[in-house]
Amino acid sequence: MNKFITLSISLFGTLMMSAQTDVVTLDLTKASTPLTFDAESGKWDGTYDDDAESIESQCFSIVHNSMGEWSTWWGFTASTSHDNTRPENTLTHQWSNMAQGGIVLNEDGTVKVDENGTPVVSAEVPYLVSFVADNMFGPHSSSIVFNDGKLYEPQGIYVNLNSYTYYSIEYGDSFARAFHNGDSFKLTIHGVDKDGSEKTVETLLASYTNGDLTINRGWKYVDLSSLGTVNELYFTLDTTDTGAYGPNTPCYFCMDKLSVKPAGSAAVNSVSADAPTLSYDRYTKTVTVGGADFAAVYNSAGLMVMSSDEPSFSISSLDAGVYVVKAGNSSMKIAK
Repeated sequence: MNKFITLSISLFGTLMMSAQTDVVTLDLTKASTPLTFDAESGKWDGTYDDDAESIESQCFSIVHNSMGEWSTWWGFTASTSHDNTRPENTLTHQWSNMAQGGIVLNEDGTVKVDENGTPVVSAEVPYLVSFVADNMFGPHSSSIVFNDGKLYEPQGIYVNLNSYTYYSIEYGDSFARAFHNGDSFKLTIHGVDKDGSEKTVETLLASYTNGDLTINRGWKYVDLSSLGTVNELYFTLDTTDTGAYGPNTPCYFCMDKLSVKPAGSAAVNSVSADAPTLSYDRYTKTVTVGGADFAAVYNSAGLMVMSSDEPSFSISSLDAGVYVVKAGNSSMKIAK
């Protein structure tokens, strides 16, 4: 017997999303990155564009990577797909979610809910789809940083199962088996502070216990306030169905309406009054350093990939990804 979770917001979650006037709620209709969508599949037209390195919306820089020649993408993309039916080829549903659309906001920026307290969804509202490819492309493949150099305190997020993953868990496919007793599919949200320390929040998207498959079908609110102050969020998925080459369960999930609030006026690089200053112009790919004679750039594996003794330098030669720039006792995480 299957248990479907459709009521996925609590009164506490609603209050968390609306109590603070300075809360920033991710709204892809406000994206500065041009978002147009394929009329048939709903996927963002930039999904396989190798020059599209992120989706920029408000203070959020949402990392996207692709190899268009091979029709491969990872990290995040955007979608307006609302078809959650089971197709013969489940891979065609990697752009969709089981809630049938993105979450609608009220005019004041709070989440709109129906009489049962469930988020109202619409096929007209874009949302994010993530393919978490850590086993293929390294750690932090699905991450979000902030494009204004500030620290933020995450408040909450809505998550949902991607349709491809949903039907793979329930019925199996050519790569994965259907879930049975003891199986689970878990999302972990990692919050990284400016000093590199982490806190995490976990939520189950599917679990099979005592003969019952409990599987997430609607938008599920997850409280992130315990993460504290962060300058990066990244996401990982864990499944009990794994093989020699990593997870068999398709590692996709969907998310919408991430909410954060500024952590005072502290910037990522403001660790003391006389600390070096760092800034990054995403459009020119230029890092500017003040108050230091040397800066180094590190990749997500912690390896130094570039250094400079110039007051400004370009990182355009580096591959797309997330990097940390360090100068003296200041550091800044950026997405290229």
